[in-house]
Order: sequence, then C-alpha cells, then structure tokens
Amino acid sequence: MRPLSLLLTACVLLAPSVSFAQDEARDEIEQDEAPKNSTKKIRAEPSATAARAGEHVQWMTDIDAAIAKSKETGKPVFWYVPTIRGSFMDRKIEIDRYMMAGPFSWPRMIERLNEHFVPVKLASDRKLNKRFGIERIQFVEPGFLVLDGEGVELGRQDKITTYNPQWFDEVVCSYSDRAESAHSYGCPGHIHWKLASDLMSAAEDAKSTAKAQEILAEYILADDTAEALFLIATSYFWHGQEAEATERWKQIAINYPETPFGAKAAAEAEGHGPIVHGLENWMDLPEGAEVAGGQGTRAAAGVYDEAMLWNTSTEWIVQMQRSDGSWRDSIYDFGGTDGLPNVYMAVTAIATRGLLESAARRDTEALEMVIDMNLYHATAEAVEVALEKALMFMADESNVNTVDQDELVWAYIYRVQTLCRWLELRPADKERVQPILDRVAALLVDMQLSSGSWHHEYPNPFVTADALVALEFAQRMGTEVGSMDALSKSGCSALARCRTKDGAVTYGDVREGREAKASIEGGVGRIPRVELALALWKSADAGALDKAIALSFEHEHHLANAQKYDDHTNVFAYGGFFFWYDLQARTEALMHLNGGDEKAGWVARQRAQIVSLAEIDGAFIDSHEIGRVYGTGMALWCLAMLND
Repeated sequence: MRPLSLLLTACVLLAPSVSFAQDEARDEIEQDEAPKNSTKKIRAEPSATAARAGEHVQWMTDIDAAIAKSKETGKPVFWYVPTIRGSFMDRKIEIDRYMMAGPFSWPRMIERLNEHFVPVKLASDRKLNKRFGIERIQFVEPGFLVLDGEGVELGRQDKITTYNPQWFDEVVCSYSDRAESAHSYGCPGHIHWKLASDLMSAAEDAKSTAKAQEILAEYILADDTAEALFLIATSYFWHGQEAEATERWKQIAINYPETPFGAKAAAEAEGHGPIVHGLENWMDLPEGAEVAGGQGTRAAAGVYDEAMLWNTSTEWIVQMQRSDGSWRDSIYDFGGTDGLPNVYMAVTAIATRGLLESAARRDTEALEMVIDMNLYHATAEAVEVALEKALMFMADESNVNTVDQDELVWAYIYRVQTLCRWLELRPADKERVQPILDRVAALLVDMQLSSGSWHHEYPNPFVTADALVALEFAQRMGTEVGSMDALSKSGCSALARCRTKDGAVTYGDVREGREAKASIEGGVGRIPRVELALALWKSADAGALDKAIALSFEHEHHLANAQKYDDHTNVFAYGGFFFWYDLQARTEALMHLNGGDEKAGWVARQRAQIVSLAEIDGAFIDSHEIGRVYGTGMALWCLAMLND
C-alpha cells in the first residue's frame, strides 16, 4: 500500500537483485490518471516533558563499556535495540517513543533495570549485527538482547508490540538471578498492575472519581500521587472519555514533570504514547501468556482457544472505541497526513465488522464467555452501544476527506462490505442502513478511472479487485448505482491486463497493450483477491480460484516475515500493512469455493493459523502503523467467515 516512490526506494536499497521489480513497477503504474494529492506528512514533535519519557533508566550508550561493567558487577547487560541501522522500518522514531513512554516509564521496570541490569540503549550497526547475529527483517524492532560479562548472549526478544507489565516483568526477570525487588507493592509487574487491572474492569463505575478512590484505598495508594492520577486518567481513556483523559494527563505532566509518570502522561496527551495507540494495556494475563512464546509478544501455543479470542478481542475493540464512534489508533499516513481521516473511517468499518460478527455469535450462543478467569468480558449491551456509535460515524460523510483522495477508496470499500454484512445479519435495520450503503457504493463507483481501475495512492489491481468484490456484494443487497454491467466489464478488463500467463498479478496497473510482469511469490493476497473478483462478476478471464488459494498457501512464508514490519521487506513488496490484508483476501476467496475435502483442509489450516497469531492479551496486530484495532477487526472478520 505504499506510494510508488517508497516502493522504488526500497527496491534501490536492495539492488542489484531487484532491478527487475523496479523496472516493472515504473512501467506499470499509470501515474497520469491518479489524482494529484498532497503527500505531506505532518508529524508533531514531543514536548520537552514528553521527550524525557524513559530517561529515568540509567542508559549507557557503549556496548563494550556495558559488557565490562557487567563483568565487574555480575549484572547482565540489558541492551535495548530501538532499531537496526539500515533497516527499512519507517516509523523508527515513533516505535522508540512508544517503548520509552511504555515499559521504560514503568517505575517497577525502571527499578528492575537500574538495580539488576546494566541497561544500554543503542541502535545496532553493521559491525554489531555481525558480532551478535542480528539480521535485518529477521530481528524486527523494537527488541532487546541480554548479555553476560563476556558478551555472550543470554537471550533476546524482538517484535514487541503488546506492552503488558506481567509479560515484560516475567521475561526480563527470567534473565537475572536478582529478580526480587525492594518495591513495596509486592506484586509482579512495573506499575501496580493488579490495581490497574481492577480499575480497567470497573467498567462504567470507573468513570466516577469516588469509585476510583475507593479502589485506590483498597491498595493503600494515595490518590494524589502521580501514579494514582495516571491510573485514573487512563481508566477514563479506556472507557471512551478521551477528552477527560487527555486533560488529566496534561495536568499530571504540568504538576509532576520530572517523574516517570509526568513524562509518560505528556506523551499520551500529545499522541506519542503507547496507550492511545493501543499497544499498552494492563490486562491480567491467563496462565502461560506471561511467558515468552518465541515470536515476540505473540502468545505461546495453547494459551488461547478460539472461544477465548472472540471474548478478549471483542472487549479490546470496544475498549479502544473513541467517543465519536470511531477507532483512531492508526498512524498510516503514507498518502499524507490529510489522508488519515480516510484511514480512520476504513479501520472503523473493519472494527465494526468484527463487532457485528461477535454479536452474531453471542446471539446464537456460540460465544463461550470465559467467566472463571480474570479476562475481559464485553457485555452484549456494551457491544450494541459500540455498534450504534460506529454506525453513526460511518453514516457521516464529513468524517472522510474527499479533497485529498489518498486512502479514500478504503473508506468506501470497507464501509460497503460492513454495511452489506449488517443488512445480512440484521435485516430489520434495512430502512436506516440501506440508504447509507447505497450512498457509499455510489461514491465508490464514482472513483473508478477511465482505465477501469480504482486507486488508493495509485491505481493497482488489488484495490480494483477489492472495489469489484464490494460492489458485487452491494448488488446482492439491492444496491443499484450506475451501470454495474459496464463498470464490472471495464474493471475486469483492467484486472486481466495485470495477470501474467501463469496467473501472477502485478503490484501496479498495466497499461493497455503492455505485457504484465509479476512473480507468483508476490501474490499471497493479490492472486486470490483478483481471481475472486473475476469469478464473482463471471468474467471470461476468471481462472481457477482453488489454484489461486493453493498458490497463496504455498508462498505464504514470504508474507509471514512481513508481520509487524512497518515497510516493504523484500523484492516481493510485502510489508506489515499487507499481512492481515492478504490473510483476509485469501479467507474470503476460500469461502467462495465449492465444498470438498480440499476446502475443508484449507479452512482448518486457516483457522489454526489465525488462532496462533494472537498476542499475549488475546488481540491481533500486523504493524505498528496500521495498528492493533485493524489487525483485531480483520482477525474476527476472518474467523467469522471460516465458521460460516
């Protein structure tokens, strides 16, 4: 989903092996047809207070000096690697800010690192990469290594995308024989995680200062400390009162500027913190989730089953909804900052789809509520309130930016898909939902270019296929906009131009009369999506859908490396932002196959794969920039299709 210029930059850095891909992309993309939009990225800098987040850890900046100190003191080196020099990871600064305002602003963790480790903060360069076996893309920032006094590695963790005190403390302490802390709480974790968990689970009552003070008193924690005030402010945020939370965070930053919580509060208030982006939570983890599972903060095998994931994911989506009904944790601004409203709308539609599916499972008593563990518990009422707020947000066209059309098509495509599903599951709502669907579908039709393609940042076959799939669903629900026959023919023709003789699909559009050049390995999501669109519109160019799905599974290891990576990873143009997109594309194509043993096997494989991707708190992610709401909504959408 990157603009062409960024794709080409990535290709140049990988030269000389990718010259073919570079030439292919340059030849294929029809830039003359794409709207000329602003791509300016306005990314605010943190204030002086927010910039101090994480500085209470006594960081060294020389790895050899740290190893020498480790040998002298007997304390292991804790080497925080914010990035690898030369990494394609785009949002390095943001990711570092999340960590500094997250785990490294937790008083318990600050104490752990300063007392029992030799902490180092240092980007790994080429020499250090070779010395310590750190490979770009294989080691995905942020992460850390633990070394002994001889410089021998004791362990490492990377791909850290869920900041939970229980997990972080357990993992860090596993590398030290001085795990016991003098901290007075006597609880595992960094800040008072059990108190924080109780504040989170207090639901509506936690909005009351009196209730919050009552909970604080139970833990003998003064309610005028920076920590107590921060916990209360955050409980407001997690209950949809972000304006109140922001104001309280600002006051903490003003009144306690030199404390870890003062800096952390400033970071959250200014939009640089991990809480507002959904990366940090204080959930009391189920047994086994606090142990490192080998894939960063992905949960170890067997911690969650599918029923539990429906529950934890649903609650987490509800918790992250903003007061206007939207979800705004994403920072995907590659079409320019002015395209963010369109990203928010697209993510809101995907989150809504996940909640719709969850509500449907609850209605059929298929959702097993896990009541014997201290997990999240989204009530049916809370889900319905969230859905109503989301519908109002999706119905309001002022919530998208039509002046700058970057990413606008996703705001239309995903709304069409979700509104269609709303009508399928809730036909009684037809009178109020059908007009919204008809209007959004008409806007999607209007975005079709004269070439037959659609575009997001540039014209390409995957967005064209998505538009055609969404409009075919809308037609089933009774939507009639323009000449569906004409638009489908021109759209399918555009797709056919982008298919090679062996069934591969190009990354960008192919001009009329030009030959398509693409690799099968790059089509884990593109090939099934294009074949599904052609099949749904009964195009003469449609190929075998089952072959497309088989190819997708065969080459999915190329996609797997891209999860959590905020840029393109290799010549096949995969990036973290394609991870759940491609899994959803394959899942939807799979659901349109006729039955049989082969389909049943693929369905079982896809379901097991999705369950295995859960984070330690039972939510999902594909990259920091698009966010955990997007990943979690996509995961529930896929699981629902696989269960239909």
